Amino acid sequence: MTDGAARGGKAMTSTVTMTDLLDRLRGLTDAAGRADLGSRLAQARARVTDPSLRIVVTGETGQGMSALVDTIVGEIPGAGTVPAEHLAPGTTTQTAAGVLFVDAPGAAGIDSAGGAAVLSLLAGADAVLFVSDASQEYTEPELAYLARIRELCPSVIGVITKIDLYQRWPDIQRADRAHLNNAGLDIPLLPVSSALHDTARRLGDGALAVESGIPQLADFLADRVIGGADTVLRTSVINDVRIVSDQLAMALNAELDVLNDPGRGAELVTRMQQARLAADRLRAQTANWQLVLGDGATELMVDVEHDLRHRLRTLVREAEADITASDPAPRWEQFSEWLNSRVADAVQANSLLAHSRSAELAQQVGARFAEESGRVVPELRRGDPSYALDSVNSLEALESRKAGIVQRVINSLRGSYGGVLMVGVVSSVAGVALLNPWSIGAGVLLGANTFWEDRKARTARRQSEAKVAVARLMDDVIFQVGRESKFRLREVQRYLRDHFSAVAAEMLRSADDAVHAAQLANQSHGDRRDARAAVVSEGLSELRQLRVRAAGLLDRTGALR
Repeated sequence: MTDGAARGGKAMTSTVTMTDLLDRLRGLTDAAGRADLGSRLAQARARVTDPSLRIVVTGETGQGMSALVDTIVGEIPGAGTVPAEHLAPGTTTQTAAGVLFVDAPGAAGIDSAGGAAVLSLLAGADAVLFVSDASQEYTEPELAYLARIRELCPSVIGVITKIDLYQRWPDIQRADRAHLNNAGLDIPLLPVSSALHDTARRLGDGALAVESGIPQLADFLADRVIGGADTVLRTSVINDVRIVSDQLAMALNAELDVLNDPGRGAELVTRMQQARLAADRLRAQTANWQLVLGDGATELMVDVEHDLRHRLRTLVREAEADITASDPAPRWEQFSEWLNSRVADAVQANSLLAHSRSAELAQQVGARFAEESGRVVPELRRGDPSYALDSVNSLEALESRKAGIVQRVINSLRGSYGGVLMVGVVSSVAGVALLNPWSIGAGVLLGANTFWEDRKARTARRQSEAKVAVARLMDDVIFQVGRESKFRLREVQRYLRDHFSAVAAEMLRSADDAVHAAQLANQSHGDRRDARAAVVSEGLSELRQLRVRAAGLLDRTGALR
């Protein structure tokens, strides 16, 4: 069994541990009548049993991406296939150890249609494998593509394929590392050969398998990507157990304090009532976190819209400068492809800004809320903004492009005829024939001048028409993408509002339970008090044990156990 397989079995064991832990705590919430806390635990259990980890494999066309995905999936246990209805055409997916590998279609650079389609896949990616074979070092388009990918997904791994075909692959790896360092891209580079690994598997040759580099890549993914996601999942479970157990313990601790110190019963009940009022204030529309959320959401929408308009305005200036440089008609299709790619790039960058600013807003609201509750800020996942461009109209065709060379020749002949006639009439006064060298020369000159002036006028009309088409496209993009962006940001605002409102409601319910439990305990006497104290102490002890088990999911350094 490989190290990756061992880690896969260990991950399955930890999943069982986490689900058992959550189920036991769920039993306590049900016994306490806390359906709200039970719902939180149910959501946590769903995350544990169905983790969503996605790795996108991309690179320029012909680099061996599909063979690499097949080999990795075969190396990691628990492989399968997953439908890809919602992904771009040409995209395939496979799963291994709970990880979805997205084999994106090959791209021809960041400015290509394929590159823009792949960038849209990175919205929810947890990691990216950037594939380039060992035939040559990174090209400028690849480095630009890598830099853009790194902006959209922080976890990027470079993979150098086909090392069995190129003896000088170590030189290529060193050259690639130098390019990455010069570009300020701290990305690991792992050399592999799918063909060598397939041969090693057929022959049962372990040394050859290690030479292929595939086991090292699988272990790297298991340690850095899959293991990192598992750490995040375990930390989330630990926080959920802590929060829920604290809520349950609030009422039990209040009751036990009164039972153990009857003389201070009234004082303790009053203290619980004050805590209840503090929790109730968190639900009010005038609560500090509500004000921070409202003001922050308004500023966020304005800033994101301004950023989108600024990016598109800059793109319009670039497009107009390109149009002005020459006649746009002969290269209109290439220009349209370039412009669509740049629009998609601008929309992705704007979406990245919206996500990062939304995360900052969540932290700000959470910090204000935590002043009174100490709760954890919820995680925000970035959506895919590319589908907003589906409703955007394509760049309009140039109507003036339909005028051909025949019309231009006819106009030139008209100018030439006018020149011949004008000079011929003047020369005829001197007794010279209408058609003479002077009139013919004038006709040629005026015809040529008419031809070039007509060409300039048509080019100017096409340029003007092209600029209008670009302006219309940008207006449509601003309308469609801006509307979708505002909708997503309002969703973020509602999500944060609902999340913290639910937490405030949980705290209020816990405070109510604590007041009620303290009041009942203040009214109990004698043996009944002692018996109840024993039951409450047992409940608190069980909660502490569950918290200890939860804390044991990670060791003291935060690593997996």
